[in-house]
Parts: sequence; C-alpha cells; structure tokens
Amino acid sequence: MATSPDDARPTSSDNRRKPVRTTQYMIAPAGAGISAQTLAEQLNRFGNILWTHDQRGVSGPPIAIVRMPDETAEALRRSTGGSLIIEPDSHLRAASFAGPTSSLIPTTTMTALGPDLTVTIRVLSEAGAPVEQAIVRLVGGQASAQGRTDRDGNVDLALRDEVPETVAAIFVSPRSGHWGLWQQQPYIEADAVNTLTLKPLPLPGRLDWGGEAMRFDQVPDHCRGADVKIALIDSGVTTSHKQLAHIKHGIDARSGEDRLWSKDVTGHGTPCAGIINAAAQADYGIRGYAPDSELHVCKLPPDARCSDLIAALDDCLQYGIDVACIGVGCERGSVLVERHIAMAKQQGVSIIAAAGNSGEGILFPACSPHVVAVGAVGQVGSFPEDSLQAAQAAAATAAAGGLFVPPFSCRGSELDLCAPGVAVIACQSPDGYAVCDGTSLAAAYVAALAALILADHADFKGSFAAKDGHRVERLFQILKDTAQPIGHPWQTGAGLPDAARALGVRSDQRPLAMPLNAGLREMRNAIRQLDRIPFSASQAMRFEPPRGPANVTRLPLNPAPLAFQATGAETATVHELRAAMALAGLAEGP
Repeated sequence: MATSPDDARPTSSDNRRKPVRTTQYMIAPAGAGISAQTLAEQLNRFGNILWTHDQRGVSGPPIAIVRMPDETAEALRRSTGGSLIIEPDSHLRAASFAGPTSSLIPTTTMTALGPDLTVTIRVLSEAGAPVEQAIVRLVGGQASAQGRTDRDGNVDLALRDEVPETVAAIFVSPRSGHWGLWQQQPYIEADAVNTLTLKPLPLPGRLDWGGEAMRFDQVPDHCRGADVKIALIDSGVTTSHKQLAHIKHGIDARSGEDRLWSKDVTGHGTPCAGIINAAAQADYGIRGYAPDSELHVCKLPPDARCSDLIAALDDCLQYGIDVACIGVGCERGSVLVERHIAMAKQQGVSIIAAAGNSGEGILFPACSPHVVAVGAVGQVGSFPEDSLQAAQAAAATAAAGGLFVPPFSCRGSELDLCAPGVAVIACQSPDGYAVCDGTSLAAAYVAALAALILADHADFKGSFAAKDGHRVERLFQILKDTAQPIGHPWQTGAGLPDAARALGVRSDQRPLAMPLNAGLREMRNAIRQLDRIPFSASQAMRFEPPRGPANVTRLPLNPAPLAFQATGAETATVHELRAAMALAGLAEGP
C-alpha cells in the first residue's frame, strides 16, 4: 500500500524521545601516514566536523574536532579496531584566584527562620570612594548569595529563609587596588545600607614576600633571564598596563591570529605575566623576576578545551620556546595532549603547570611525568587579619618557616614543587594591581626561576646546551634538588624553590623545621579523590595517560662556582670537584 507524506511524521511516541546527547571529540590516527584530508573524509559521515587541527608547521598526526553522539563515537571506536584515538575535547579551567570554599565558611547552629532576607551592601575605600565591580558573597545558615557592586559600590543580595542573625560570614573580593575582606558572624541590618570599608593595597616597593622566601634577593643583578623565551599559556595579557607594555609577542591559540592576545577579559593571565616579566619601575609597581626574558603570550579563549592547549603547544614549538607556563587544567588526562607534551619536551620545551585550586587531586597536564606540577603556599603575616587570605590561613596546613599550605591547593604524589600562591600582589588589567591567590601564580614564580637557570647556569652553556629532553630533565632536577623541603611531599612536593641554591650562588640549605603532619588519612583522601573522577559515556573509551612527578636527570649537581660565585661562597671540596668531573665525563664518579 502506498504511503502518504503524513505517514513519515513523528508519532507522539517519537516526540517523547529524549534528545540525543552530543559531545565534542578529538579524533586522531594512532599511527602515521594519514593526512588531514583523509581523516576528514573518513569521519564526515559520523558527525559534524567542526575543524581539522592545523599543526602550524609542526610535524605530527592530524587531529579532527568532531561533534557527534556518544553512541556514535563508541561505535566508531569499535569499528576502527584501535586505529583511531577518540577522546572528549574536555573543557579547561583556570587554576588561579581561588575563592572562598566550604572549608572556610563557619557553620551556624541557628535554624533558618522567616521570609527571604534582602540585604544591601555598600563597599567603599578608606577615602570614602565607592569600590566598583567588587564580588560580595553573603553566607547564611542554609544558602549563600553573590553579586558585584555597581558604580556606587552597592549590591543587593537575597538569602531565602534567613534572618540577619543566621548570616555566618561575608566575603568581599575587589578587582584591584584593595585588600579583600572576611568577616565571621557579621552585624547585618535588613532595612539599612550595610557599609564595608576596604584597606588600600600598598605596593611592595621591593621584593614581595614570595621573592624573599625563594631567595631571589640573593641572586646577582645581572641574572634577568636574557635570551630565554617563555610562553604563558593563559587568558591573555593586558599590555595597556604600564609594566607590561613592552610585551610584543603573542598569538590567539584557537584562531592563530596575533591581534587578540593583548587583551585579558578575565584578568587571569595578566598577574602571572607580571610575576614573570614586569618591567622595573623607579617609584612604583612590582618586580618581574625574569624581566629580560622574551615573553610570548598564548591566549586561550574563556571556553578553552584540550584542543586549544594542543594548538598552544604547537605554537611553542614553532616559536622556539624554552619554558612554557600553563595556568589551566582539567581532571582527566588526554592522550593527544600528552603526545604533544612529550613532543615539546623532546624539542627542549620545559613545561611548568599549576597543580589546581580544587584542593583535591592534581590537574592534568600538571600531573604528567613530563611536566613540573606546582602547588601554592602562603606566609603568615603577609596579609591583614580580616582579609580573604586570613580565611585561607585559618583552614590551612602548617609548613616550615611560617609558611602554610592553603586548603585550595591541589595535592598528591604527582606534586613536584610549591611556590608563593597566597596574598601575591600582582599586575591587574587594565592598569592596576591586585592581591591574588592561586596555583597559577605559583607556577609563574617557578617559570621565572627556570628562565634564570637556563640563562645563567653553567650546565646550559655546556653539557646541556642542546634543546632536547635531557636539557628539560636537567632543569627539572636542579629545580627540585635545590628546593627547600618545608612539609609533606604530597602537599609541597620537593619543597620551595631556592633561587640562590639553584643558581649556585649559595650552597647552604636554610634550617627549617618541617612539620610533617600529613598522615595516612590525607594520602587515602587523595587516592579516593582520583577514584571519584567520573566516567561518563563519552569518557569510557579514553585511555588515561601516565601520572607521576616530573622525570628528572639522575646526575650529580654541579658545585659552585657556576657562571658566577657570590662573595664569601665556600670553596669546592675534593668530593664536589670529582662529582663535577664525572658529570663532564673526565673521570669516574666518587
């Protein structure tokens, strides 16, 4: 019997079907010999090919970015018999500017009472001027509310089923120019404007606490990272800032264009750029710890994915980058990203990445054995008692020398180092300064030190001058073996990098009492966190790349003197000279 066009209409049962879930995937041949065009033709009938990854002059298998149903991706994987690598193109998240977490919020014993509570908060400077665009978070007994202040410094917040007495805490985070504010059990009035005053943010005028803790103050003035190229893979850098106007190199990692990188809408990359490369100012500003290095900005979009990180790594190879500082990550690893990380390492790119700010397991790519993972530490007394940083310190784990591990810093066996990441005064767009927290900042400190080592350490003018994997692992060894142990390795890695020891200026290790108080419970929690990482239907087909601390060279460190020697430095012993000769292949080791 002939059918009419009406017979093809969906039935009521068809209309009730759930929408098909689609996921963005990265698909690449497992081996060599397949072109981008051949790959696209092979995949065209399976889904919507968004684009085929352009290697930008870098050799390697092509990668197609495809949106398709999860079931189709699983069927494709089965049908190709392992000839294709198929994995979700995971979103990346920034690893800086940690906000208040549940561990910082005090509990209240009061029961929520009555109707919704509407509160007006006004945020002012000490001079009485309104503070615009400050984030205000009000925490009640049952819920919380958050908003930004307007041009008058005001924000209206509503808490359901609360009264003023059940408000447990208030947090104020200004964009720049002021310290944040933390008040427990604040006095709040429902029918009035509640005014809060922020303390001004003084500029250090010298090294910040982090620079002193890492002993950058003992490094000779001529050690400035000259002739070293550093890539900052982050949200861009605002070059309108007076201390960052000299930065001339950059690219948008997704589009490949060179016009968009000099704006930083989220304000995440600009502080990291200042730590690495801020130009010195006579009467104001902060210090960049590798000011003569050549900073290349690899801008990631706000919705960055693993495919964008691959593009940024390709840019590093194309432009001959020495050190790449990565301020983003994701929970699960990526075989395709790991492949590009290994390729970059073999061509001499030393990758340093933020461990993450969830307080849980180390993010990828920081957890890769080819990458140095950096966690955050803070220092007691480097912030006001009513600041957001004081809230972090109240819930922190004590470390040596007045340092502490903030609750947001990710931890685990893959952690390599820790560095300043609490109460760091840094550049902020468009042309100000802000107090910032996060492991991205810690990674920037280590990246700056890495540039000084590559520029001035004798090893990289001789035995490890060639840009290859041996050079990378030697750099990682120097960073880790000269670090000051300050706490449990799962929380602080090998410790806090020591610029003076890393550069051979000093050979002594500071006597710091280490409170190794992280026991079996902390280790078990970290392991359980890895087990809790969810596998959705789109993730079930993925092979997880290896995790672990960064691989290092297993050779003796060169004794002082290196390229220079500090006044009063100790004379090398016979044992040290023999070790140096063994490294140079002139004699057997001791």
